[in-house]
Amino acid sequence: MIRLESVRKEYPGGLVAVDDLSFEVPSGEVCVLVGPSGCGKTTILRMINRLIEPTSGKILVDDEDILRVDPVELRRRIGYVIQQVGLFPHQTVAANVATVPRLLGWDRARVKARVDELLTLVGLPTGEYAQRYPAELSGGQRQRVGVARALAADPPIMLMDEPFGAIDPITRTQLQDEFLRLQQTLRKTIVFVTHDIDEAVKMGDHIAILRVGGHLAQYDPPDRLLAAPANDFVADFVGRDRALKRLRITHIDLVTLHTPPTVSDVRAARAALETNPLVVIDGSGGESNGGSIAVLTRGAEAPVAVPTVAHDRPLQDALALMLERHSAWVAVTEDGRYRGLLGIDDFWSGSATDGHTS
Repeated sequence: MIRLESVRKEYPGGLVAVDDLSFEVPSGEVCVLVGPSGCGKTTILRMINRLIEPTSGKILVDDEDILRVDPVELRRRIGYVIQQVGLFPHQTVAANVATVPRLLGWDRARVKARVDELLTLVGLPTGEYAQRYPAELSGGQRQRVGVARALAADPPIMLMDEPFGAIDPITRTQLQDEFLRLQQTLRKTIVFVTHDIDEAVKMGDHIAILRVGGHLAQYDPPDRLLAAPANDFVADFVGRDRALKRLRITHIDLVTLHTPPTVSDVRAARAALETNPLVVIDGSGGESNGGSIAVLTRGAEAPVAVPTVAHDRPLQDALALMLERHSAWVAVTEDGRYRGLLGIDDFWSGSATDGHTS
């Protein structure tokens, strides 16, 4: 857990970088700091690991005031990843990753085992990458080494300053996905800086939107922030497409699906339409794998096949399928079994976004 209590950073001449800042990052969660240039994002990170001392206020890590902790000892408990990576160019990938464990006095066998484990974890197999030098790697590969180095001593806390900011969009998306996968397993407490609200929404369990001068404009989970901006500044910053952004982080809710009668032949379906406006038809009654799923509506000459989407996918995927296939419906499956329908009208009415965020 990281807690900031009324933290202020003022430089000589009266320049205030951070002003009366208070928020808490729960253990095992990702807090993303986002805001315009000059809002104090990097200053906050550097105060947490005491590269910069706050002018006033408190910063606590697991209820311990960091100003009472030896700075070197504190930094060895905190992984730090920056946009420029900062790898030692004259050292191999393995030697870079081993930096902190060696400083901590780990024996050679333990260091090697940790390096092998981490390079595999970030998708850089030891046999292929351990003896390479940073200049022999792509930008994305160097960022992966930077993450591995930050994780080397298994720190409970990680600070990440625009770690994917200088990479092409495709590689950036891949690294974001890879890091989220790692976080599901590692459950580190992370403070992550970005200038990109889309990245903040994707990566954060909580988002702190900051104004110039280090004023906190809003601190909330992504879904709440997008659904209810605290003021005009936040609304403008997250953008007019905030409803679409919510679709990226909101999963389909099985409870809200339409569950019309399920039959296995068109004749029975037409009979059912006398009392029901909508019937789903598939090759096995909609109860098992393998059957195609179609919808028959009143007045239609024949059932119309509909696309399918897994229940654990974000609503954005469901809407994209409907638009791509020109379909008013998408069939939702769980472990390959049909569970119900999601309709295009559900997005306009807002009922689709009553589900759970990821």
